[in-house]
Amino acid sequence: MKTIIRNNMRRSLKLITVSIIALFTITFNQSCTKLDEELYDSVTPANFFTTQEEFISALGAAYTRFADWATSDGTMALQEVTTDEMVVPTRGQDWDDGGNWRRLHLHSWTREDYQMNNGWDFGFSGVNTANRLIYQFQSLVTGGQVSQAAADAFIAELETVRGFFYWQLIDMFGNVPLVTDFASTESAPATKSRLEVYNFVIGNLEAAVPKLSKAVDGTTYGRMNYYAGQALLAKLYLNAGVYTGTNQWTKAIAACNEIINSGKYSLESNFFANFNVNNSGSKEFIFAIPYDEVFFQGFQYGVKSLHYGSQDTYNFTAQPWNGFCSLEEFYKSYSDADVRKGDAGTVTAPATKRGTFLAGYQYKNGGGKVMDDGFEVPQPNRVPPLLGDPDGAPLNFGNIGSTQAQINELGPQAYRQSGVRIGKWEYALGAQPQNMSNDYGVFRYADILLMKAEALFRTGNTAEALILVNQIRARAGVPALTSLDGPLSYDMTGPVVPGGELFNEIGRELAFENHKRTNLIRWGFFLDVSKWALPFYNPGDRLEAGVKTKLFPVHKDKIAANPNLVQNPGY
Repeated sequence: MKTIIRNNMRRSLKLITVSIIALFTITFNQSCTKLDEELYDSVTPANFFTTQEEFISALGAAYTRFADWATSDGTMALQEVTTDEMVVPTRGQDWDDGGNWRRLHLHSWTREDYQMNNGWDFGFSGVNTANRLIYQFQSLVTGGQVSQAAADAFIAELETVRGFFYWQLIDMFGNVPLVTDFASTESAPATKSRLEVYNFVIGNLEAAVPKLSKAVDGTTYGRMNYYAGQALLAKLYLNAGVYTGTNQWTKAIAACNEIINSGKYSLESNFFANFNVNNSGSKEFIFAIPYDEVFFQGFQYGVKSLHYGSQDTYNFTAQPWNGFCSLEEFYKSYSDADVRKGDAGTVTAPATKRGTFLAGYQYKNGGGKVMDDGFEVPQPNRVPPLLGDPDGAPLNFGNIGSTQAQINELGPQAYRQSGVRIGKWEYALGAQPQNMSNDYGVFRYADILLMKAEALFRTGNTAEALILVNQIRARAGVPALTSLDGPLSYDMTGPVVPGGELFNEIGRELAFENHKRTNLIRWGFFLDVSKWALPFYNPGDRLEAGVKTKLFPVHKDKIAANPNLVQNPGY
């Protein structure tokens, strides 16, 4: 009974948030062709923004761009496929896309690759929407329809949302325009330095976040409350050395302590409670995106990662596309005892433990192995002629149990079973793999503990950092560490690195959650791309490890549209 009540509560929390977003979409996206009619879908002081409920529903627009956080072609491509966690092999005719995905993984992207456009649009679409709503709220104050006190909390929330999108922009692109006035007539804003944008965002957030609600319930679920604002500040402080040249470890610790000392969040006893289909209201979620297969779509790991035949495993309503997978060294950096890893099953039986990865032979929901139906179809003029499983038609993610490498090559002849797949989020039977209903914890409590641990480690307090890291490991069912030093996960046979096991633990806990590229850069490991990509890349593709790759280029179309933009060095 308690489980039923709790699941109903979680569904209710999600319904509250997605209803806010859906209400905005319905209210403001109707078309009207008879211009002499009374316009009920226009925002005017007379017909909207008159009650708190209307304020809250208007805020929904500020959150709509978050739908793209877990799609594959924007921030996820830029923040994950460029790292040792994720790769998209070219499997014959599948996932070639002009070499885009191979270039991302090999750090040889160009200013013409479309993912650069999508990352830029994700950030500035969010910024512009927040600016518009801030302007509308402030206009009501100026016009006397609403008091400043009533508007302040909503404006502060919008400023925090805007800060999130600017965090992503300066993280990915560095120097970007700083646009804060929706009423500005400037059509081609100029590039500002990363330092100037960072300083503005930090100053704005430090003023706005204290005005946010400290409630942790259905009224703030899926929204930026005080603690989500502190988590955002912690991310910015943690990366301040990269963004500005000046470290802010002490401020990062203080922001994490605001969350930890509140007592309002804690680790879930079951790691996967954070990733279940019905995960709304997780005790770890500080800021979550309330994805829903009907009302708030965009969570695409199922369709982008799983094999075509996985439709038979989960009775999906659509066939997956057999793309995104993980790398062998990263997979092997988890011990078999680690509950986060899961198991690969056997030749005769499916896996019995759920994991961050889907590995080994795959089985149908009704029993029997999933077969790769393309195995027997010759590919003319190709060597080897078959793109199926090296050990036969049964589907075996990552070639587990064989002598084959998990990924035979990056492309163009990667086997269709190459690479263990992403299994961290639960795949619901009968679901839409292109629109999953699991909520996505953008900021969660485990991340806060690890951010504090890293900041402590950086300031020499290794003992306290070790305690925090071992809290995470205890939940994962693995022995406590006695030292934070060790070889890196992408080079497990390499030399011991100061803090290497801390870096590994951050990666193991936060795998596929859009943080790895940022972490690699902060730790100084991002340029080690050859160590994780070299074993399987085709020499016909170019691998690049230059300093310029720590920033992405501004897409050529953006430069053409705005001559005041400055391209990043090297592009």
